[in-house]
Amino acid sequence: MEIRTEIYLGDCREELRKLEDNSIDLIFTSPPYADQRKNTYGGIHPDKYVEWFLPITEQLLRVLKPSGTFVLNIKERVIKGERSTYVMEIILEMRKQGWLWTEEYIWHKKNSFPGKWPNRFRDSWERLIQFNKNKKFNMYQDAVMVPMGDWAKTRLKNLSETDKKRDESKVGSGLAKKFQIG
Repeated sequence: MEIRTEIYLGDCREELRKLEDNSIDLIFTSPPYADQRKNTYGGIHPDKYVEWFLPITEQLLRVLKPSGTFVLNIKERVIKGERSTYVMEIILEMRKQGWLWTEEYIWHKKNSFPGKWPNRFRDSWERLIQFNKNKKFNMYQDAVMVPMGDWAKTRLKNLSETDKKRDESKVGSGLAKKFQIG
């Protein structure tokens, strides 16, 4: 099995156009959050964020393999004590582009600042939103499984036969066992 890694340095809006259709297995990105790091990224206002991000996701959809996965690390901006809706809007608009919203994970940031705001706790987590092109995509569950512990013996003993079987008709249940390039 060949594993190939290439690094492209530049603006993704330009670099993505150089890639072939259906050529990438995994895309993981943490784009600039709305109105954050203005000196570094220039800042994108929350009202313009979806419009700014959709041309990028259009190219990501083009280059991702049908069996590939796109993970978006993003969190809403808080403005005057209320979270903006641009992340939810992105999800809805990406679905219109043809993306399947298949899963959501949480990145727990253990080193975040304790609550410094009067109306919320702290930013100790961020979203990892998974998108795919097809219902059957590469999934490597065995690589991330950990032992359950002794408590599982009594719990699993009470499962029905139906609960013990994987439903192959559901999104993401077609698991691939090998990572493939090309």
